[in-house]
Amino acid sequence: MIISCCVLFWAHPGLEADLSRYIDTVVDLEIEHGATVRYRGLTDATDDQPLEVHILEFPNEDMLSNFMGDERRVTMDPERQRVIAKIEIMQLTRQPVPAPRAPELPEPELPESELTR
Repeated sequence: MIISCCVLFWAHPGLEADLSRYIDTVVDLEIEHGATVRYRGLTDATDDQPLEVHILEFPNEDMLSNFMGDERRVTMDPERQRVIAKIEIMQLTRQPVPAPRAPELPEPELPESELTR
């Protein structure tokens, strides 16, 4: 079963660039462990917003567990603690998206000469 997650990253003040470099390395490991990064976006990190937002998928729980336990990831823990002020991970359940509806077209207006017939 595919494991989908939304991950929010907050940087320690002044370490925004360091956080992004750290995440570059983590994303490489995620991909190596079979993950697909569906979305990686930045915010302006104002008003207590996270700096980075990711949507990612692992093919199954085992691949996610293998990523989490990867020794290279574990050895990066001091850097993670240095650059990440806060992280939130939410597991997602895929929901179907309705197909777009065709726009409703207005009734054609008939000339007045046609209305009186």
